[in-house]
Amino acid sequence: MRPDAAIGSLAGKTVLVRADFSKGAAPDLIETADRLAREGAKVAIIAGLGRPMGEFNPTLSLRPFVTPLSRALGRSVHFIVECVGVGAEAGLAALPAGEVALLENLRFHNDARRATRTFAIRLSALADHFVVTGSLSSQPALWITELRALLPEPPVPIHQFEREAS
Repeated sequence: MRPDAAIGSLAGKTVLVRADFSKGAAPDLIETADRLAREGAKVAIIAGLGRPMGEFNPTLSLRPFVTPLSRALGRSVHFIVECVGVGAEAGLAALPAGEVALLENLRFHNDARRATRTFAIRLSALADHFVVTGSLSSQPALWITELRALLPEPPVPIHQFEREAS
């Protein structure tokens, strides 16, 4: 199967894209999100920031990343004020195919650090595929390992999301 044919199978699918915003929006995040959106996927960017210990802390909200992401992608980025549950599900259901959304800080949710399997299951309900951008520490959050077991990567090798020659 041609790589382009495999990518076409993403039309209308939701892809969770794990990002690391500790140094801003990395080029691999921008390239991956742009490619997925151009192929018709609903792109749901998820990330943790800081150490809010399961409590909402407005200074650690991911909302300020919406404008830089929008500029870098050249398209609007929708902000969803929840990362799991009914609010996140409704926000992604309303997201048109080919659009990008940023979900609120995963670390505002207690399950992200305590009930990792439960958190991974709740995240998996949001999407069809899961991709990790950026580097992971030698011991990534346990929910990442769990989520990788629950959701496949998109049907093309991740290296094909890298910048293509024009």
